[in-house]
Amino acid sequence: MNRRRNGLALLLAGALVTALPAVAAADGTPVDPALPTPTVPAGTSCGSQGSPVWETVSTPPPAGFYETIGIPRPTVNGVSYQGVVHAWDADGGQSADGSVDRVPVVSSQSVYVPLPLTDGHTYGWDASTYDGTSYSNPTDACYFRVDGSAPATPTVANPDFPPVGTGTPKKAAGQPTTFSISSAESLPAGCAAAGTPDCAASGLDHFVYGLDQEPGNGAAQLPADAAGRASLTGALSWGVHTLYIQAVDAAGNHSPTAAYTFTVPYQLPPAATDLTLATNTSSYDYGATTKLTAHLGPTDADRTVSLYAQPYDGKKTLVTTGQVDANGDLKATYKVTRKTTFTAEFAGDDHNAPATAARTVTARARVAESLTGSYTTTHYGSTLYRVYHHTAKAKLDVTVAPAKPSQCVRFQIQRYTSGAWHTESTSACHALTSRSTTATSVTLTRSTGSRFRIRAEYVPSGQDTGNLGTWGAWQHYAVRQ
Repeated sequence: MNRRRNGLALLLAGALVTALPAVAAADGTPVDPALPTPTVPAGTSCGSQGSPVWETVSTPPPAGFYETIGIPRPTVNGVSYQGVVHAWDADGGQSADGSVDRVPVVSSQSVYVPLPLTDGHTYGWDASTYDGTSYSNPTDACYFRVDGSAPATPTVANPDFPPVGTGTPKKAAGQPTTFSISSAESLPAGCAAAGTPDCAASGLDHFVYGLDQEPGNGAAQLPADAAGRASLTGALSWGVHTLYIQAVDAAGNHSPTAAYTFTVPYQLPPAATDLTLATNTSSYDYGATTKLTAHLGPTDADRTVSLYAQPYDGKKTLVTTGQVDANGDLKATYKVTRKTTFTAEFAGDDHNAPATAARTVTARARVAESLTGSYTTTHYGSTLYRVYHHTAKAKLDVTVAPAKPSQCVRFQIQRYTSGAWHTESTSACHALTSRSTTATSVTLTRSTGSRFRIRAEYVPSGQDTGNLGTWGAWQHYAVRQ
């Protein structure tokens, strides 16, 4: 489609108009083929019926428009020619004629036509020469369409550099990045779709832009695709920038300016580092071995990890430090006696941030038992029994580790009868001494011929957060006459 612009000069309502001679309005005005036909200069709003040119129009629309035509100079002294333009709305709704006074020495004339232009409409016009008596043959008809609607304000997006206050930049100064730009053509008032009668729209043609300054004359352009989109790729200096964008349609209408303000950092902060720490279980017996596995994700250069242990009420100590293996793992072992917090630490490098991972495990206290006062031992099946006279006393000594002064130990006794063990008694709390020991004695006078077992249970109070409660092992004994 022909896209010549600015060939149409528009006047607001109230402009002075030279009246057409009365004879021009009469249907019978003669046509003299000898009169020269006007010429249509280049740049005039003149397209074919099948391919009209696009013209813009102001808001509110003007009361008419000018067309410039070429009028030959007459060769007879005292004769002057007058340019006449006839224009019409292609929908058949309106038409008008315009003319200028005869000027004997001017070869071109600007003719005002008092025909209001409406957004979305298509217009035709032709021109004739008038010598005061007759008209020449008219020029070929010229056609133009009017688009007076500005495109929508562009939208701009760039995930690398989000608008100020909405996110964190993902790139730094000097790195290539792409801005995605889009807009849409606006339709004339009352139109639901372009191309229907009196609903012509020129379509989005390109974008103009400026970085840190609004686009002006000669601003850089970006072509718009069929969907009204464009992209702008480049590398930027560090600092706060504003990209100004306008959409321009084929008629030359400019959209309101979009302003996209963003920050380009001098360099990006180090990337987050993936570091985890695992143990083979979460709770252990006193003195059991914990198996530690630290896993380091991808890093730029450094692959060193350090493992630390900090027992409850203890100091943080280094377990090991070293390079992770090909799988990113660093493994170590550590004996736990109480609740312990393990940490894995990565110091970071030029492109990866330092990282720390932690894991806390718990440990059961140790209950050590010693059953004394027997005179011999025997076995029932594979189980060792201590044997007591019915007149003796069985004494169970208990030591709890780590030391738990004033904490609670309970004792439980079971008798073996009818092929099963049955609880006979569970004691109240026995407070541990300053050396973390306690004991209980059992009278056996009425227990002749019976088998028993006894054990101690450590029951931590709320003040002990270093260890879990636990039972000691069963100690078996038998009573004889």
